[in-house]
Amino acid sequence: MLSKSMQLYEALNTYGHFATRPVGIKLAKADEKIIQKAKYPLEDIGNRLAVCQGMSLARTIGWTMVFRKQDHGCPLAPLFLGHTKPDIFLSGKAAGSYQDQDACAKVMESSFPRWPLNSIQQVWISPLNRCEFKPDLAVVYGNPAQILSLIQAANFRIGSGIKSISTGRAGCSTWIAGVVQSDECTYMMPGPGERVFAGTQDYEMSFALPYAKFDNLMAGLEYIGSKRAYKYPVPNLAILAEPKFSREYYAVDPQWQFDPK
Repeated sequence: MLSKSMQLYEALNTYGHFATRPVGIKLAKADEKIIQKAKYPLEDIGNRLAVCQGMSLARTIGWTMVFRKQDHGCPLAPLFLGHTKPDIFLSGKAAGSYQDQDACAKVMESSFPRWPLNSIQQVWISPLNRCEFKPDLAVVYGNPAQILSLIQAANFRIGSGIKSISTGRAGCSTWIAGVVQSDECTYMMPGPGERVFAGTQDYEMSFALPYAKFDNLMAGLEYIGSKRAYKYPVPNLAILAEPKFSREYYAVDPQWQFDPK
């Protein structure tokens, strides 16, 4: 029997036709060790990387990436993972490019989900079809039309809709902390760091779902797909409409019947 990760991978590709691989994420504790072949930024790349770069490597090249505290090239992800004390960050000093009032800067920084100190040891990132571990969540990248199909599927047997929140930066906090803590699906707008360093494209959004929601999302994809309520690629019904041309074109055939309107 296929693993839950593989079932989700196949369902996503069947109904979403995503250009890059859906990815599984494990937020590993101290006593957990990855058993599959993986790359560590410092040891295998030769330098530190941001976790969003690890995400891009997994979803575009197909590598399994493991981030320890020393592998992080971005100061924010270790903070959200509980590797770094948050006191200076929560003071709002890093938010000066986005807020001109200290109070708003502090509110902004306190809004990002994060784990308690020393609670998460490593982050494992692997294409879903190669996961040899049980992921805590999955992340999928696509264009808005593709992400719409996931929002509809996640809302299956719920009805009230899928919520999302963004400050326009530090989007990694959502998938390395927020989604697992809330145990809810969410759609995400990639932030500036992810675009600058990880190569996320202007047309891409992402969608994250915790492991507990895998079954419901797959059921939603199958049900909505069977009803043909929405399908990707989206059919262009304009190709069924009669085309309209200028009068000069119609004049080439005096017998042509057309509606002058």
